[in-house]
Amino acid sequence: MTWAKAKARPPPKAPPAEGHYRESKATASSSQLYSVPGSLSTHDTSEPVLSSSGLAPHISDASVPSSAAVSSNSKRSYSEIDYGDDAEEDERKPSKKANRTEVPVVAFIPVAVYGRKCLGILFTTSSIRGRGTAVFCVVDVEDESRLLALKTSWQDVARVAEQNEVLEKLEASRLEQNTLQQRNPHANLVVPFESFIASRKNETCTTLGAIRAFLDDQLPAFTVENRVLSISLSELKRPVKYFWGVHDFVRGVRGALLGHQYLTSIGVLHRDISENNVVLARRPGEERGYLIDFDMAKLQEPDKRTVATVTTEPESFFIRDAGVARSSSPIPSDETKPIKALRTGTISYMSFNVLAGRRHTNFDDMESFLYVVFLFFFSYAGPLSKEELRDADTRGFVQPTGRGRFTHTRSWPNELEVWSNGEMRQMAKDKDSNLATKAAVADLLNHPEIVDCLKKNWASGLQAGISSLFLSLWTMFAQSRIIPASHLPRTEVMHDQFIDVLDRWLEAFHDTEQEFSNCPFT
Repeated sequence: MTWAKAKARPPPKAPPAEGHYRESKATASSSQLYSVPGSLSTHDTSEPVLSSSGLAPHISDASVPSSAAVSSNSKRSYSEIDYGDDAEEDERKPSKKANRTEVPVVAFIPVAVYGRKCLGILFTTSSIRGRGTAVFCVVDVEDESRLLALKTSWQDVARVAEQNEVLEKLEASRLEQNTLQQRNPHANLVVPFESFIASRKNETCTTLGAIRAFLDDQLPAFTVENRVLSISLSELKRPVKYFWGVHDFVRGVRGALLGHQYLTSIGVLHRDISENNVVLARRPGEERGYLIDFDMAKLQEPDKRTVATVTTEPESFFIRDAGVARSSSPIPSDETKPIKALRTGTISYMSFNVLAGRRHTNFDDMESFLYVVFLFFFSYAGPLSKEELRDADTRGFVQPTGRGRFTHTRSWPNELEVWSNGEMRQMAKDKDSNLATKAAVADLLNHPEIVDCLKKNWASGLQAGISSLFLSLWTMFAQSRIIPASHLPRTEVMHDQFIDVLDRWLEAFHDTEQEFSNCPFT
């Protein structure tokens, strides 16, 4: 809820809100985004979703936008142009004096979510066409020193049973391993320990199909998608944006790959590999990385590699010296086939196979891990300072009220921006081409925008290692498509191959780890 208070027009009355918030007073800024998910204030079971529980008002000196809710003593100014009365409508010019008007702004932050003390928001989705996902940092009811992640999202009713099957499979596997006294199979997974449907009985949301369609002629293709509000609780881990250094991130991806390897071994397909679903350890002595979020997961036996691609001798794809890649024949185009399959995942990280509307397999998840590693280096320019990282850990990694973009985040170069907002068929074709040959890999990695962005974002002492990692991984994926006399219409990289490249890279460039690490706990 948001409104402006000007001299000429008093603000309208605020609509009554279900639940309670704490105030955060700050200066308004139109360049930043902050909002509280509306779904939390409209649906519950037997108790208020949001309730005040004795927390003091949170006062912030940071900027909060006019899109947050209002009325505060902090103010911003803007110019109100005073036009002359005798000026023609098309010839009005601003007078030399401009009246200044103060606009007060306040953000309302939830203090409790489903009966648990809330420290703030960890994540909110930016799209109105998705599941309205929001993640909060909350305090455990039984142990106040334990922080948890509480996730809310509107799930497709048709998928609820499928999600339950996945969680039941994970629990059964865990119990089996415990009986055999083997290593915890969930060591690199963050599995919810509690989940439930919060919507009232027979209450569903039926509008998403129309929102996704946008145009009238698209509506027939989108069936009504009944949704229920799903709540889950899991252990709090460190989001990737709070990485301590490059090596910390690489170890985190390695851990997530181990988690995915375990899922594959028990017949679970994740289907939503992205940066947001890889999380890192909070302390140096813990498992380095984890895979989270099973909303899109399903039971599906893994595909086997094409027989012609299986070799008797293990092959290492690690390339320390990032030289020019060799070429081979291109893969045939598949653009004439229609896009007709249901896609799951985050668009920027989707494999070209999924973007093209084909069946989602474990190999597509592996290709998504490639994009997680690659796009990371264009999303950030080094880690936050030790002080910022320590402060983030203390507050449970919640978004600071009124703070906009973090100082170390960067926009992707134009060459990669199309991966997030382009047309799906074209994105599929581009990624397909990039992974068609070793020469195509070299063309992408040597693109002037790519090279310039890396030089600007990362210290010179890290650039050789980053280039080596890029070339090793991209070459491995391109090579996985090569079979005698033909090319595969998909990549076929195995977990052990990917992990081997990361292990060799960590060993080859271990000398730079301490120099470029901002770990606040060492």
